[in-house]
Amino acid sequence: LAAILTSLGLRVDAAASGEEALTRLREALDDPYQLVLLDWCMPGLDGVATARAIEQSSDIRPPPTLLMVTAYGREEAVAAAAGVDIRGFLNKPATPSDLLDAILRALGRSKAAQLRPRHDRGAATEDLARLRGAKVLLVEDNEINQELALELLSSNGLLVAVANHGEEALALLDQEPFDGVLMDCQMPILDGYEATRRLRQDPRFKDLPVLAMTANAMAGDREKVLAAGMNDHIAKPINVAELFSTMARWIRPSA
Repeated sequence: LAAILTSLGLRVDAAASGEEALTRLREALDDPYQLVLLDWCMPGLDGVATARAIEQSSDIRPPPTLLMVTAYGREEAVAAAAGVDIRGFLNKPATPSDLLDAILRALGRSKAAQLRPRHDRGAATEDLARLRGAKVLLVEDNEINQELALELLSSNGLLVAVANHGEEALALLDQEPFDGVLMDCQMPILDGYEATRRLRQDPRFKDLPVLAMTANAMAGDREKVLAAGMNDHIAKPINVAELFSTMARWIRPSA
């Protein structure tokens, strides 16, 4: 969950217990937490007891919005939390879409947007204005990463098609035009490096922006990406501001 939230551009801290969560909340007077996700079943203070302690603590103000996460039945969690102001319940494993929906329902879209660091918002707005309406091919074999990227891109006005590997990507590119490609590098059947080399051999795609997405962080990886014919590199886990900033440097909606 922390990785998903971070990839959505939120500032995230993690606590290993209810007691640690209460300590962190009390120490954050100058920069209070706005949202807390609580695991229902924890050693020591469970999620419900922690939520109740947060509500009753005069030194945790303003109180954060609370969401409960459970690997057990949702109905049991709701019953256990009766009388506590918990704004939503999530079953584990939660998908990026589930998590984003729960946050939006609990906070409302405008308040949820305030969870992003302030310095990112203005630049992100400009980047999104440049990208809105662009048609992008997402080449990614991991279903969770697909869902997260689809949610981020489509909810911000981009048109997205998905390919599960390089061969599917080449077939889709042959069938319809795209304004840019987000290319995972490590995939079965045909990886992103070889797929990019092949598409660059076709004169139709010599100027098509191809942006690598990879978890690799070695010094030579950027050089490897550029040598394969890609234009730029986006590191995983994806940071939303960096994703849109990099895309906006290269991709423009076709007229």
